[in-house]
Amino acid sequence: MIESADAYASIAEIYDAWCLEVQEDIGFYVGMALGTETKVVELAAGTGRIAIPLAESGYDVVAVDRSQAMLGLLTGKAAAAGVSNRIDARLGDLTRPGIDGLYDRVVVPFRSLLHLGNDEERLGALRAARALLTDQGYLAFDVFSPTPDDVQCTQGVWCSRESGARERADWYRADGTTQIEVEMRGRTTTLVLHPLPAARWLELVEQAGFEVLTAWGDFNGAKVRGDGTGDLVVVAQPV
Repeated sequence: MIESADAYASIAEIYDAWCLEVQEDIGFYVGMALGTETKVVELAAGTGRIAIPLAESGYDVVAVDRSQAMLGLLTGKAAAAGVSNRIDARLGDLTRPGIDGLYDRVVVPFRSLLHLGNDEERLGALRAARALLTDQGYLAFDVFSPTPDDVQCTQGVWCSRESGARERADWYRADGTTQIEVEMRGRTTTLVLHPLPAARWLELVEQAGFEVLTAWGDFNGAKVRGDGTGDLVVVAQPV
């Protein structure tokens, strides 16, 4: 799982600025809520990058995250946006969300499942999501595995974002993990991620009791790369 009980605490205050350039998934996840008759569950909701647009679009959201620091920021942002009444922020884990009831939509945006360190945890998270879904509900998530170009061009190189953040990626370490170092405004953190090929993710989704309805290589419906690297966007339904 995530490296500590609150690995994002050290960068919570800069998280939104760090991720400001990432916009391409917001419309997808808001669109996934269309037709729901229940609240939308977002797991690993962070500071509300998806939850707040969902609420602003008229949906009620149960926003679950294991970082109290991130949830605190989400709550403040929801109040500032005037949507506090639509967001129920909960402290919980990907494998143990800690919420009851059945829902039409469960979403896990922004590659959050990459924090899971082994298949037991991955299946635990997918099964936990399935347990929250109605029979006709949908799970949507996205993950990522570095492409050969990513590795060749950015391995060990400090890269600057427009936000002012600096990142350094150590792809495919000896233990199979990816390590991302982030620096911004005097704050630093190291995140350890666990990428898998697309085909393995799809196998795990099916093992967890889902039928894969769509598997895309980006949020616009591109094909998944033949080598299984790059982005993977999945929509699945319980069977």
